[in-house]
Amino acid sequence: MSNDKTVCDKHGLFEGLSEEEVNLFSADLKRIKFKKGTQILTENEAADSLFFICKGKVEIQKDLKNPETPSTQLSVLKPGDFFGEMGVIDEEPRSASVFALEEVELLIIPKEAFTELSFKHPSVMFNLIRTLSDRLRNTNERFVTLMDDMISQNRLMAIGMAASKIIHDIKTPLTVIVLTAQLIENLFQGSEEFTQSIVKQTRLIDQLVREILDFSRGVETTPLIQKVDLTRFFDDFKEINDTALKGRNIAFVVDNKVHDFVYFDEAKILRVLMNLIKNSSEAMDSNKEIKLAASMNSGWLQISVIDNGPGIPPQMRDKIFEPFVTNGKTHGTGLGLPICRKLVQEHKGRLEYIPLEPTGCRFDIRIPQTIK
Repeated sequence: MSNDKTVCDKHGLFEGLSEEEVNLFSADLKRIKFKKGTQILTENEAADSLFFICKGKVEIQKDLKNPETPSTQLSVLKPGDFFGEMGVIDEEPRSASVFALEEVELLIIPKEAFTELSFKHPSVMFNLIRTLSDRLRNTNERFVTLMDDMISQNRLMAIGMAASKIIHDIKTPLTVIVLTAQLIENLFQGSEEFTQSIVKQTRLIDQLVREILDFSRGVETTPLIQKVDLTRFFDDFKEINDTALKGRNIAFVVDNKVHDFVYFDEAKILRVLMNLIKNSSEAMDSNKEIKLAASMNSGWLQISVIDNGPGIPPQMRDKIFEPFVTNGKTHGTGLGLPICRKLVQEHKGRLEYIPLEPTGCRFDIRIPQTIK
């Protein structure tokens, strides 16, 4: 087994033993080879040996009581690793199945041989316990991650059911509001500007709830790509936000370097920007500034929302696009940024966060102009 000595030292089962001791121990042990795809062990079969991997990789699988997903991968082991250790500890049936991911060569270590080795060299048993401890830690981490995912999925399911009911319940009152606005427009000359605003905001309510429903169900929608005058788009956007921001003494600056027509779904990108501006304004005190900037580079439109507020804490930066992550908002759902990213990705674009120094946030929306 001298050719495997370096591997043994590196991976730990025989750590502390000399090459001579390893060769002496393994001289009378059986080696066996398996072709790729071969099932090496079967769950619930009798167990009395430990297997040391000399060559190749194996996959550990656990059976599930689910006809759609009959098994799941627990781990992939490589040369120097071992499996089947419970067969030399508790003599219980195998708790998982093992498959060869490529051509595999194994050293079979019966319980009697391993017990004798452990008495001669107690460090081997400590090596085994240390490996089992590492595997248990990894299992705990995977379990926590799995539970987090399940909790998120359950919350998304609940939100989806709520959104579906809200859509059903508000359909009639929203229709009445739109019809009433249109009636007012016909009765009172010069009211068109106000009634169209009512209609637009009413339809926005319906679209917002539908976006939450689509997100909770994982539904991807195709954006309605339009030819957009960005100067006009920004002017309208600034008018919507200016009054509220001025009331808090927050300056709103537009820096548009794009004067040609651009292409995107105007309603969806408007909602992305509204959410980003809302997040920025809620996070900062008065006497601050929010800048909306646009530029074109190599066929990509970039719209940036930049502020000089407190910024996002470093420990949260990698999670801000995950569902239900909020930064100190008492009534926040944690769905705003994930939905924003989804809307931008449906444009085949990207939404990215860039921290600013010493403080501040920058969110870049990048949309390819080849989508027109």
